Amino acid sequence: MNGMHAATRELLVRERLLRALDDDTARITLLHAPSGYGKTTLLRMWVDAGRHTGRLLWVTFGASTTTRNSVWEQIARAALREGLITSLQFDDLLTLINTDDFEKRDLIAAMRGEGAFTIILDGYERLGDLARVIDEDLLRGTEHVPGMRAIVAARGRTTLDQQRLQLQGRVHIITNVDLEFTEAEVDEFFTLVVGESRHAAPRDVYEATGGYAIAVRAAILELSRSGPRAAHWRENALNSTNLSGQLPNEELANFARITSVVPYFDTSLARMLVPNTDPDAAISVLEADGFGRHIAFTRTSRAFQYVTALREALHEELRTESPAEYKRAASIASAWLGGNGDPEGALDLALEVGDYELASRICARLLLSVVEAYTTDRYETRLRHLPQEVLTAYPILAFVLGLARLANPVLRSGAKPLLQMAAGMRIPNGLSPERRTEYLCFKVFASRTLGRYQESAELARQVLDAVAAQGAAGSSTTLSPVFTRGAALSLFLVGDVKGAHAAVASTFVVPQSQSSRNLSFSDAAGYKAIDGDMPASRAMLAQIDDGAWTTTSERGHLGTFGHIARSYGYLEDREWAMARATLEDIERHTVTSDLWPHLQEPIMLARLAQGEALAEARRVEEMLDGPLATPGNAESLGLFRVKAFLVVLWLAAGRPARARKLLDGYAADDFRTLPARALLALVDGDADQSMRLVSRSLDFVKTPRMRMSVHALGAAASLRAGDRDVALSMVGLASSLGREYGLVSPLLLLPDRDREALATLSRESGGADDVAMFDALDVATTIQEVSAMPQFTERERVVVHALARHASPARIAEELFVSPNTVKTQLRSAYKKLGVHSRPEALRRAESLGLLRDRSDD
Repeated sequence: MNGMHAATRELLVRERLLRALDDDTARITLLHAPSGYGKTTLLRMWVDAGRHTGRLLWVTFGASTTTRNSVWEQIARAALREGLITSLQFDDLLTLINTDDFEKRDLIAAMRGEGAFTIILDGYERLGDLARVIDEDLLRGTEHVPGMRAIVAARGRTTLDQQRLQLQGRVHIITNVDLEFTEAEVDEFFTLVVGESRHAAPRDVYEATGGYAIAVRAAILELSRSGPRAAHWRENALNSTNLSGQLPNEELANFARITSVVPYFDTSLARMLVPNTDPDAAISVLEADGFGRHIAFTRTSRAFQYVTALREALHEELRTESPAEYKRAASIASAWLGGNGDPEGALDLALEVGDYELASRICARLLLSVVEAYTTDRYETRLRHLPQEVLTAYPILAFVLGLARLANPVLRSGAKPLLQMAAGMRIPNGLSPERRTEYLCFKVFASRTLGRYQESAELARQVLDAVAAQGAAGSSTTLSPVFTRGAALSLFLVGDVKGAHAAVASTFVVPQSQSSRNLSFSDAAGYKAIDGDMPASRAMLAQIDDGAWTTTSERGHLGTFGHIARSYGYLEDREWAMARATLEDIERHTVTSDLWPHLQEPIMLARLAQGEALAEARRVEEMLDGPLATPGNAESLGLFRVKAFLVVLWLAAGRPARARKLLDGYAADDFRTLPARALLALVDGDADQSMRLVSRSLDFVKTPRMRMSVHALGAAASLRAGDRDVALSMVGLASSLGREYGLVSPLLLLPDRDREALATLSRESGGADDVAMFDALDVATTIQEVSAMPQFTERERVVVHALARHASPARIAEELFVSPNTVKTQLRSAYKKLGVHSRPEALRRAESLGLLRDRSDD
């Protein structure tokens, strides 16, 4: 590097300030002063001198730090760089930080148990209003986490400067007054760097600068140089905001301007950014002159970081004066950040310079590795400004923005058009098989989110087939567990439970964090429980390492299927209250998630067993009548199952008309509705029709849970029809399934009368196992037999309808313009057909049969 060599001069070591930092009586130290007072330089000296206790985490915040989660993510990354945590522990910590209900107590739990450590937070003012939240986190953390100390460098507002915190001994503040050079320190610094000068004496420098650190340094650096610049030391010192002018030559100034595009850099990036300059020599001079410091980059390498004020000045200078060079450097730096563990910083830089192709690739990486990209709105602020033409041209950006808006109730209505762009994206030609598979996965998720379940499942099969083909061809590439679990869910939602379980089981042996492996076992357990294979479900749950769960990730969205599995486990153990409680404090996403229906099923069955059918039916119907998240015209397996269970609830509540209304929404030959129609026929007293529907159902139902239900219905219908042998045979089939798969809850779908009759039949036949099955379910669901719909004349129907509004035949006659005797005759006929003898009984019966359709059930 021409004319450049490492300086030998040293920065002044101000012992009084280092001692102030040594004082850890207060667990938080706040360096609170405007820019230019040397906060970062002082911290660098203190760290370089090794005066901190335990391990050190240094985080410098950028303008892109806009959420509480991103603050703690940066701290977690610093812990990873310093070796305080492993990469797998880092993944688990990110899962914790990005859960929807992340709280301070969870962070404290995650940090407790570490040895002594110090967190330095530089550039704190960039947090803006967020600083108040982080202030509370730091106060709570330093109070409850043994060995934790925090040092904050800020030039903006923070609640840490409150006098009460100082009086309580919780915060020690070092202000700009403390940071100013004393006259003695200026004298010492002058002697150290300049020696003697014919242009100025130390007192001249002190009087000219007032002890303002950046001006003192500028003046002394100018006086240390030979040539005409020394004569102008006063002018340059007073114009200390012209930081690039303090650099010794233009070559170094150009190097600093270009490398300032990124918050930190190593020599490999510097060579790409400024190929004609020796980065080692340049960095040596910059560090010697106090313009920056080395920081831990990974456990084995370091990067260089400029003093905040200098980087801001150089960065703005490059951006405004050389926009083309700035864009070139930013694109290179963005790719480097993305490849070195800072994808969000990479995304911010790529978006800033309009490199949307690079931003799209970064987002693809985020979707591949960051589960929270699918469940939080953290990327909405980064992408919201993108114009429509950019989103159309780069559909992965549209997809990430759509997911972010879907996660935010206020913005959810704007998600659909963005997701449609992603679902309809064309996969570029020339992609590697791995990249093509990734694009297919994005289409899988987008289609599913739009409610296009069959399309999503077909794409999922293409993904899984492509991965299998790559493996057969000898490729070692595996699909990310995030993508595999997503493909499995798409299969599950269309009823391909076997394919879903096979897909998620393939992730068990893929290298991943323990919390990620927990999620795979959790999903598998849920699939098996919903299927009805309780031994397999319990075996999957047993594989989960509870110690690897963070405090909230297990209770949040990602662990949903595991909780469904546990709830079904309680159902099969007849612990109805526990089955409900297991799910009632889980984040249910109201009805904004594909998983919402599956959270309802165990609760619906538990409340049926507890005799709360009517209240539960009303709750679920209210939810179904609300703004369902599914924006497409298809219906998922889960949503259909909820409606099928709702049929049972309405029948148990004595509202067969409501059950019929639900089934009227499906074609009579829709095989999925056959079990529910068989139950309705049984309740209506038509045993022959119920048996015919059972026979047809057995051609379609495959899962243990549904087959046991259908066999039990068939047994009840056969016994009502007088065929004891068939009834016994079907009871035996149901009992065999119950024993093999650990099931009892399917019997809740039988009317009480039929359960009792089948139990008696089993006792008479001597089938001990069958008897035990019925004895295990000692509940009354109140599903009662209802006779077939009465055949009213039109006038009888009108009169019964009017009976709901008027108490006397005379008032009805007046409304209908007929004689009271005519009304009495028609009412007698209607009462006979309804099997009742009074007006209240008639109204209750008519309501249950749906004859009063325009009246509220309430």
